[in-house]
Amino acid sequence: MLLKQQQELIESGVVTQDQMSDALQSDEGRKGAVLLALLGINEIDADELLRMLARIYKVPFLDVSDFQANEGLLKKCAEQLCIEYKFVPIDFQAGEIIIATGDPMDFASLDALQFKLGLRVKPVFARPDVIQKKIREFYQGDAAFDAAMEGLSDDYDDSSFSTESEEKAASANLDELKRGAEDSPIIKLVNGLIVQAMKMGSSDIHIEAGEKISIVRMRVDGRLRSALKFPVKAHPLVASRIKIMSKLDIANTRTPQDGRTRIKLWGKSYDMRVSTLPAMHGEKVVLRILDKSGLSLNLDILGFEKKADARVRECIGRPTGAVLVTGPTGSGKTTTLYSFLHHIKDEETNLVTVEDPIEFQIKGINQVQVNPKAGMTFAAALRSILRQDPDVVMVGEIRDEETAEIALHAAQTGHLVLSTLHTNDAPSTVTRLLEIGIDAAMLASSLNLVVAQRLARRLCLQCRKKVTPPTDFIERFDIPDEVFFYEPAGCKDCMNIGYKGRIGMHEVFYVSDHVRELIARGTPDRELAQAAREEGMFSLFEDGLSKALTGVTSLDEVMRNSTPLEGFKMRDRLNDDGQLMSLGDMHKLKEKVRSDKARSSGKKSVMIIDDSKSIRSLVKFVLQSDGYEVIEAEDGDQGWELIQRMDDSLSLVLTDCEMPNMSGMELVEKVREQSKYDSIALVMLTSRKDEEDEVTGLDSGADDYICKPVEPMKLQARVRKMIAMYDRISSSVKQ
Repeated sequence: MLLKQQQELIESGVVTQDQMSDALQSDEGRKGAVLLALLGINEIDADELLRMLARIYKVPFLDVSDFQANEGLLKKCAEQLCIEYKFVPIDFQAGEIIIATGDPMDFASLDALQFKLGLRVKPVFARPDVIQKKIREFYQGDAAFDAAMEGLSDDYDDSSFSTESEEKAASANLDELKRGAEDSPIIKLVNGLIVQAMKMGSSDIHIEAGEKISIVRMRVDGRLRSALKFPVKAHPLVASRIKIMSKLDIANTRTPQDGRTRIKLWGKSYDMRVSTLPAMHGEKVVLRILDKSGLSLNLDILGFEKKADARVRECIGRPTGAVLVTGPTGSGKTTTLYSFLHHIKDEETNLVTVEDPIEFQIKGINQVQVNPKAGMTFAAALRSILRQDPDVVMVGEIRDEETAEIALHAAQTGHLVLSTLHTNDAPSTVTRLLEIGIDAAMLASSLNLVVAQRLARRLCLQCRKKVTPPTDFIERFDIPDEVFFYEPAGCKDCMNIGYKGRIGMHEVFYVSDHVRELIARGTPDRELAQAAREEGMFSLFEDGLSKALTGVTSLDEVMRNSTPLEGFKMRDRLNDDGQLMSLGDMHKLKEKVRSDKARSSGKKSVMIIDDSKSIRSLVKFVLQSDGYEVIEAEDGDQGWELIQRMDDSLSLVLTDCEMPNMSGMELVEKVREQSKYDSIALVMLTSRKDEEDEVTGLDSGADDYICKPVEPMKLQARVRKMIAMYDRISSSVKQ
C-alpha cells in the first residue's frame, strides 16, 4: 500500500492516524503487508475498509471466500506462481486471465506475472488473507494422500522390515530402512499428513501402529479425529522418515526420543516438535505443530470476563508481585503468559523468560532454554536471570520448592514474575504452594493474581442452533423457561464438526487485601474460593456458563471442562439483561433490594453474627417478631463483607465474641476504624461473663455487652433502646 493510498484512507475516516501507525509498526506492516495489519485491528470495520480501498484502487472488490476454481484454470497457473505473486485465478476470457489479488496497484508484479503466464492479466481486489486460504484450498487438496497411497498398498514391499529377529534387522537392514524412508511414496505420505494437518488447523499429529494397520489421528480444537489408515508394514519407514527430518537416531527404536524440525509450506516456516515412544506394534510418533502465524497475543481475544479482564490488566501492569496461570497440559497456559508479556513489552522494559521448551520465539524478549543435563535447571537459570537486571521474569513452570521460593522472593524485591503451575483451580494454587514449603506470610505478600484456565471449543457461528437445555439440566440448575442455549450442527465451514476454534474458560483469583489476610492465616482453599467469589470472581463453571449463554460455546463443552458448583441456581444469578452475575454481585443486588424494602416498610435492619446456627435462628425469630429486618452472618469475615455492602442501611450489629477467621472484637475494632460506619450500633452477644471480658469488649468499641443465654424480652428492649439512642444522635447532628 503506497503512502498516497494510506493518506486517502485516513482522510476518508475509515482509519485513524494512530491505527495506521500501529499497522505500519506491526510485524506485517514492516514486511509490507499493511492491509493485513489493518484488517487485524479490531476497531476497524473490515467491510468498510475493503470497500474504500476498492474505490481508491478503482477496481471491483470480489469476495472469493466461497469461490470454486475449475481444474483447467488452475493448470494454467502453477502453485508456486500463486504463492510468489499472492493471487488466485478467477476466470479466463478472450485470452485474458482475471486474477484476485490483495494489491492490484503493484504494477511491477502484474507485469512480471503477465510475462511468466504469456497472457494478459486483469486484476480484481480481494482480501489478502482470504487469497492465502484459497491458494491452500485449490492447490493443497487431498492429492497428497492420493499420491502417497498409490505407492502404498497392503502388500507394499518393504524389504527392510521383516519378521526376522530385531537384532538381525537392526544390524543388517539399517541402511535399507533409511533408503526406504526416503522413498518417494513415504515422503509423499509424510508430507501429505503435514499438509492435511495444516489445512485442518490441527495442533498435533498422532501416528500409531496397530496389529495390521497404522492409524493417523489429528487433534483439532483439543479433540482427536481419525484422519488416515495405512499398512502397518510401512510404519517403520514413516517413523524413520520423521526421525530423519528431526535429526533423531533411526537405529534407536527401544527408547523414547524427542526432537525438533522446521518445514516450509505455503511460503512460511513452521516449527514442529517430534516425540517417539516404543509401543507394542511399533513406535508411536507425535508431531506438535507450532504455528507462530496462528499465535495471537492480543489480550482482547483471550475471552476474559469484564471484571476479570480489568484485574488481569491491573496486575500485569504492576512493577512487582507474582501472576500465576494454572491448568492441565494443553490448556493454553503458555499462550496466555506470552499474551501478558506482549501486552507489557516496550523498549524500556527488560523481559526475560526461562522455558522448557521454548515453543515460540518472540521478538523483544530474551528467552532462555532449560537444559538439566548441563545444570541449567529452572532454579539455576532463575538465579542467573536475577543478576541480569530484569524488570519482568517469566518462569515456564514452578515444579519444586526451590524454584517457587526464588520466584516469589523475586516478586517481593522489585520484579514482576509470571509463571505456571499445575492445579485444578485458582484458589488451590495457594494450598499447593504452601504444601511444597512456601511460607504463608511470604506467599501472601508476593502473590497478586492466579488465573485458572481451560479451553472449550467455540461454536461455529455459521451453523450453531438455538436449543432449550435438557430437562435434567433445567431441574438441576433451576434454569428459567425463557433461557436458551446453543448447540453444534455442522456445516462445510467447520468440516461438519459444529465447532471452529477454541475459547478460554477462566477463573481469575484476585488477591485483595482481605484475601491476602486469609492466605497469611493459612485459610483452606474452599474458604479462599468463597471469599474470592464474594468479591466478584467467576468460577470456571460460571465463566463457561456465561459464555454458553451468549452462544460462544455449548453446555456440553462447559460440563466437559469444569465441575458444577454445589447448590448453583441460575434463576438467582441472572440480571435484568439475562447475563450471569457473580456471587458477590448477586448478594449486593439482594442486599439492595432488601434495604429498599426495609426503608419503604419503615423497618430497621439488624445483623446477627454468630457461628452457631441455633443462636442465629433464635435471635432472628426474637427480633423479627419485634418488627426488625434481620440479616445473618456465620463469622466475622462474612459479617464484615455484608456490612460493607449494606453501608448506611444497617442500624445495629449483634456479634458473638469467639468465631473462626475474625473474632467479634476484631470485627468491632475494624468497623470503628472507619467513620462512615459511625451510625451503626455495635453490641456484643457472648457467653463470656467475666467482668474483664466485658470491659475489653466495651473498650474495643462495642456499645453494649449482652451475655448468653438469650432472654428474648431483654434482648428486644436493649436493641430498641440502642437503636433509639442512635436515632436521637443522628437527628441532633442533622439539626
